[in-house]
Amino acid sequence: MKTANGYILHQTDNVVVIATGIRGTSQNRKTGAMIQIWILRADVSPVTAVATGADAAICGTCPHRGDLATGRKRSCYVNVGQAPNAVYRAFRAGSYSFLPMAQYADVFTGRAVRLGAYGDPAVIPQQIVALICSFASRHTGYTHQWTRAEWLKPFVMASCDSTSDFIQATHHGWRTFRVSATREAKPSEILCPASTEAGNRTQCARCGLCNGAGSAKNIFIPVHGSGKKNALVVLQ
Repeated sequence: MKTANGYILHQTDNVVVIATGIRGTSQNRKTGAMIQIWILRADVSPVTAVATGADAAICGTCPHRGDLATGRKRSCYVNVGQAPNAVYRAFRAGSYSFLPMAQYADVFTGRAVRLGAYGDPAVIPQQIVALICSFASRHTGYTHQWTRAEWLKPFVMASCDSTSDFIQATHHGWRTFRVSATREAKPSEILCPASTEAGNRTQCARCGLCNGAGSAKNIFIPVHGSGKKNALVVLQ
């Protein structure tokens, strides 16, 4: 099979799931060379989706989306005008072909995979997530939909923005990834070893700790990214 650098994994009228980085290169210093899974609106650009609230279809109830009704500003660390918009434009230009599940082994075997470079993995069909993870050497992922997407527990971390989130998620058997306004860890947590605060000791492609339920420590990271100032409001 000829190796493309991206494939469509799933598509509906308003959602598309795309895998990129197939050739094993990445400009992302923190993650390293991982296959990146993007969950995007199929019908409007990421920039338009954020501006109109249409991103709810791919981000669910994530508090970092912002709230048009109350005026709370977006605090997500992802700049949708950059990589997500570039992937969307390539999709609309027909640059990605559809990858049948029968060929997942050819693409994902032995690779590190990031489930949700943008968008929430809860939007991806369960069969696709399970199959990707069965072939991948490592996988990472995070969901804010952990109160309603129990099936994701073996594969991704519960995204937590408060002590209340952390207590509830761990009580229900999730491992957690908590964004914090401080550098203070809880007893069951360690600082993300791929973070700037930890000295970038590794990359996600080599670490793989954010891989869902298990006995490993929970992870936390100080608030970061372009939405840091607005995120502090969410984390109060």
